[in-house]
Order: sequence, then structure tokens, then C-alpha cells
Amino acid sequence: MNFSRKNFYFSNMRKSYRTLAVTAVLGFGLGLSACSDDKVAGGGPSGSEAGNAITAQILTADAKPAALAKVKLIESESIDVKDAIDAKTDKDGKLVIEDVADGNYTLEATLEGNALQLNVNVKDGKAELGTNKLGKTAKVSGTVEGPGIVKVRGLDHSAKVVDGSFDMDSLPAGPISLVFVPEKGDTSSTYLKIVEGAKAQASTFADESVYLLLDDFQDSNYQNRFMPAHTYDGGWWYLSYAEKNVTPVVMSTNSVGGTTPALDEEDGNIFAHAAVKFGEAFISSTGDKQWPWASIGVELGMSNKELYCNDISSVESISFKARGSGNIIFTMIDETKEEGKREIMAYEFSPSSEWDSYDVSIKDLIFPDYTLKCVNQLLWKLSSPAVPATEDDPNPTIDLQLDDIKLVGGDRLSIWKR
Repeated sequence: MNFSRKNFYFSNMRKSYRTLAVTAVLGFGLGLSACSDDKVAGGGPSGSEAGNAITAQILTADAKPAALAKVKLIESESIDVKDAIDAKTDKDGKLVIEDVADGNYTLEATLEGNALQLNVNVKDGKAELGTNKLGKTAKVSGTVEGPGIVKVRGLDHSAKVVDGSFDMDSLPAGPISLVFVPEKGDTSSTYLKIVEGAKAQASTFADESVYLLLDDFQDSNYQNRFMPAHTYDGGWWYLSYAEKNVTPVVMSTNSVGGTTPALDEEDGNIFAHAAVKFGEAFISSTGDKQWPWASIGVELGMSNKELYCNDISSVESISFKARGSGNIIFTMIDETKEEGKREIMAYEFSPSSEWDSYDVSIKDLIFPDYTLKCVNQLLWKLSSPAVPATEDDPNPTIDLQLDDIKLVGGDRLSIWKR
């Protein structure tokens, strides 16, 4: 049986997927409020640009003005709160913070046990945040190795690690980025989205000084680790295949009928797993020969790829662990290219029955006239069986198990811009 290598991948995925971990979307108000003439809070960090102003109106959960709510403004990536700007709303719940330098910030408002957080992009001297409601606070717990403190980027929250565990409460719902600061050694990070009034469990903390851990599947969901802190609709893992001549052997199905790799567990380790059998090629009604194909893929960013590119120019290589049976082609997709020409490199390997580590030097393998400026997906194409067909097994299985996908040398902020 002959197999042709085709360019098949999941294009323009816009479905919503139910994750298995605790995730939710924090809705931000879109209406614009009138600015108060009273300067409730002013000033800013040294070097701020005069005339910049952040305006908002904060309401309670029952839509009443959140009078005298406490407000704190911190640079989004900061875990040092000494430069935070403190303010309060007026009697109508209105807020004005003047003289703030252009940049990205997180604004947290609290009142009587309720809270909210807003992403603030101060640009051209202003940021109008509209009307926003407070909600019930949430809790996060997790485990890390060694003594230290867990902090939140852009928020004034922290928790001491006790016997390898931490608990943090009074958090505003929405996306958060946790940073573990050990007493000795480098910091490590994790990302999640917490639901109003709920308690969430933090996933794996990873040291980002050498590589970015895209996924290790320990959170048991189908979204890469970085997406919960950026967008709900994106970063999804999927399994795509030709339904007419490919039979899935190992797979899973999400709540909206989409196919994904299964998440298997072995000795406490969770990994992605898909296996298929290829049938014969056939002639379609249009006269084209339809070859069997199947792919495991993951979106780097938003599902709406027409609006978003991930620049991975900072990445030196992509590493992953794999085992299984068959011939696999690892590639990356740039959806700004015309259809049929979106694969920007190719790396072929044949996994064994034991876990092996692969380090793919993507800059050495990129095709001529392609760049790493816009990479929407990573893709593992299940190309062909490792053994020939026999009378006893006319359709040998192609099996791929994946774990610990890392972007080596990658810069998180340049890949996932706010």
C-alpha cells in the first residue's frame, strides 16, 4: 500500500471546547461611562507622561455604584507591588487615575469581599474602561517544590508555601499568571483562569529561563498552558483525519463533537495519545485521488487565526517526548499563506515503543522564503505505518503518544502579546 504525504491540518477552527480543568470567561463591560470632574486618584510612577488618564465606573453585583471601592493598578507583568498605584472610586463608583505612563496594566477593584480585575492598555494618553461589575472572589491552591512564595503577575496577592503547598484566596475572577519565587533558584510560572466564587487547582509550574512548557497535559485539559491567561477561544489540541478512509483506534470526543487525542495516564503521568488505521485511497466524485491522512495538532494562539499571529522568532528549537509506531512528520502552520503552502518546515521521525526525546532545530529546517513571524499551529502528521501490510494485518496501526512539548529559548511576551 502506498501513502502520499499531503498538507492536511485543522484550518480556521472556531469551535468552543469544554475543558476538563476549571476554566471560565470573565466578562468585561463594554459600555463607556461619563468621567467625573472630581480627581479621585492621581499621580503615577516616576517618568509618567502628564495628561494620561484611566477612567472607569465600578458597580456592585446588583448594579449599584461601588462607592469608595479600593483600586490598585500594577504593571501587568510585575510581581513587585512597590510601584503600584492606589486609588478609590467616588460616591458614584467613578474612577479617574491620571498621569499614568503608556503600557499594559492590571486594575483590581475590591469592596466588601467582592472584586474584579481589568486588563488596562494605556495608549495615546488614555484608557476608557467603561462600566464594570464586582463579583465574588475566588481561591487557588497548588503544589510546588521547596519553600518560597507564590505571587500573581499584575495583582497584589501572594501566598507562602507551607510543606510544598499554597492556598490563595480573595482573588478576582478571570485569567491569572502565578509565579513561584523560591528561597533559592529560579522562578517558575503557571497560568489559569479562575471562576467567580470557585476554587481552582493550579497546574504545573515551569521554569521559563530556558524553555517555555507549552503542555505536559497534567491539568487534564485540551488547551495549551498559556491560553487560559490570554483567551478562552484558542490554544486547543485536536485530532483531524479523513473520515472516509481512516479509522480512529485511540481518540476522544469533546462536547461539541470535535475529535481530540485521548489523555492517557501512566504512573501518574498524563500524556496525549492517538492511533489510526489507514484504508485504501479512492477516487472522489471530482476525479481526484483521496489519500488517507491524520494529524494531531495544537493551536498556539487564538482560534480566529485571521486576527492573530504568533511570532516564534525567539524560539531556537521545539522539543517533545514521543513514543508509538509509524512514520510521523512534525511541521508548523502559517495560515497567512495560501492553502496548500502553509507548512513552513518538516521533520520526520519514527517513534519506538519507549519514550524518546526529540529536539527539532526549527531555524535549520525552515523552508526558503518562510519565516517564524506567524505560526498558528504545531502539527504532527501521522504519515504511514512503520510496518508493511500483511494478510493478517492489512491496515497496520499508526500510533503516536506525545508529552512535554517545549519551546526552547522562547520569549513568552513576544509570542503571546497582550
